[in-house]
Amino acid sequence: MQKRNTILSIIIFWGGLSLFAQEPVTLEEVVVTGTFTPRTLKNTPVLTKIIPGDVIRESGATTLVEALENFIPGVSFIPNQAMGDNIQIQGLDNKYILILIDGERLVGERTEKVNLTRLNTAGIKQVEIVNGASSVLYGSNAIGSVINIITRDVEKSLQGDLHGRYSKYMDVVDASLGFKVKSFSSKTSFALKNQNTYTVKETSTQIDPYEDFSLSQIFKYKKEKWNVELKGNYYNQQNWLTDKNQKRVDENYTLGGKLNYVFAPQNILTLSGHSDNYDGHLIFKLKNDSTGRANGSHYNTFKLIDAWDVTDKIQILSGAEMNFEKTFSYNQFGVNPDERNASNWNLFAQGEWKTGIGLEVLAGARYTRHSQFGSYLSPNLSLMYRLNHFRFRGNISNGYKIPTLKELYMEYPHWIGIPQEGSQPPWWIIGNPDLSPEKSWYKAVSAEYIVDDVNASVTFYDNAIKNKINTLSVFNTAENRSEMRYENVEDAQISGIDLSLQYSVLKHFRLRGGYAFTNAIDKATNQQLSNNSKHTATMNLQFVQKHLPFLPSSTQWNYNLLLSGRVMSSRKVDPENNGQLKPTGNYYISNFVYTQHFPVYKDIKGDFQFGINNLLDYINKDFASYNPGRTFFTSVNIQF
Repeated sequence: MQKRNTILSIIIFWGGLSLFAQEPVTLEEVVVTGTFTPRTLKNTPVLTKIIPGDVIRESGATTLVEALENFIPGVSFIPNQAMGDNIQIQGLDNKYILILIDGERLVGERTEKVNLTRLNTAGIKQVEIVNGASSVLYGSNAIGSVINIITRDVEKSLQGDLHGRYSKYMDVVDASLGFKVKSFSSKTSFALKNQNTYTVKETSTQIDPYEDFSLSQIFKYKKEKWNVELKGNYYNQQNWLTDKNQKRVDENYTLGGKLNYVFAPQNILTLSGHSDNYDGHLIFKLKNDSTGRANGSHYNTFKLIDAWDVTDKIQILSGAEMNFEKTFSYNQFGVNPDERNASNWNLFAQGEWKTGIGLEVLAGARYTRHSQFGSYLSPNLSLMYRLNHFRFRGNISNGYKIPTLKELYMEYPHWIGIPQEGSQPPWWIIGNPDLSPEKSWYKAVSAEYIVDDVNASVTFYDNAIKNKINTLSVFNTAENRSEMRYENVEDAQISGIDLSLQYSVLKHFRLRGGYAFTNAIDKATNQQLSNNSKHTATMNLQFVQKHLPFLPSSTQWNYNLLLSGRVMSSRKVDPENNGQLKPTGNYYISNFVYTQHFPVYKDIKGDFQFGINNLLDYINKDFASYNPGRTFFTSVNIQF
């Protein structure tokens, strides 16, 4: 039966991909991630992929991870309850991927990974993804990719939405209310998620339950020459650790502000500050007492940016940035609670020249001065050439990643299960203050074909990373203990091909498909990096109809059907966390969503969704996936 399901899935996937090559191609969408300044998607010199918010909602995705996996090949998600979930793009994991909300960096949690469950899909205007090193604009971490979540603005005098989703293992409720009075606007949003416990099919892995809640507020005031923005967010997640009889409570506070001032019609100055604070607590349920704050991560950023259109063909972007980070742990930096700090200041500039013969040149550099590692200069160069319906792009950029505070100073006893009184930990995780920063050179060339209903692109890239930091197993004779010690032990070479296609055909059919080949090699062993799938492909085939059968075409009862699929080749994983890698075999997943839109009253509209995740009930117990098997969900959304 499993074999029949596998064959059927491949037939559905590749059959759909060959018959219809999603979604109306929105090449006039404005993107900002690749250049810091607004550009239409087809005219940005840095190749940018976008996932529109409407597409995310129609796919039934409730988290950023689901949205990325549904629409972007080369993305994989490796869940880990103990150490935090991991996302991987083009062979590189979390610490090489910079995640932003409206251009502002998100801080990592206790394991220095961004808690991906805090990122809801409600309120998203679009998600922008730029692959490759972007250190000139974004500094450290931006070696692999930058993911920028752009939120929706208030566009009406009064607008809002209310959404509820029910499934066997997770329920979601979210809502927002916004209003605009002359130059002032306000938007308030909240979201509540509840995941029930379950056991992964064909394994004994039990997934712990959690609840989370988020509340955000944004105020904007816009005048002719200046505008002000203030925003804040509170997030609370309660995880029940059933095997340890503990409850972990995570809290996240963010606060930010921005001021834009127009000195001249072609010169805009932006001053911004952003603070992201993530704290964790442990509560023992039987005793009902708290250990207090168990860990905390804090990141504060201040930026001053000047965007100057010197002429209609020359633009100069320049700026200064200061970053302050602090992390606290009651046990990660030794037996006594401890706090570690680091800071850096940066100067950066980027110039763009439109030659008038179809060629655009983008060049820039960032100077970084770090409190521990001194100075570094990161350059980049991008070219784009327009020829009729084609766009040809080339990019070479230098990435620079500073070791994290955890990698530098960690001294953590790693227990498996509940420690017994008087016992010793199996091993320790030890930081290394003598680490060197990781450096990379990213090279890419791409060709893109654009017409009214087709957008197709192919990208060839190579990412060479020096001084890659990993853990090395050693025995410390002085301390008489086994250790996993952070060292600059690897040079990595990651090369590959990305193919993408958007196509609207036969009036009612839309398709978005993609394929990624990623060859991620550890140059010391000539082996694939762990958790890398060399081949991944995605397909989303959508049927759109403007009215239900037997109703006139003027009605608003439009609906759509979405069939999505994802295939990933085998990857090597370390299930026992002992350095022994084993292959997983191939993995595939397919989903189906029916969305029915309907009028409610005047400008109030609604939609109903019914979906099936993991349509063919496929489970691969070796693939480090926490998929519970085939699940059904329903949702209702009201908008005004």
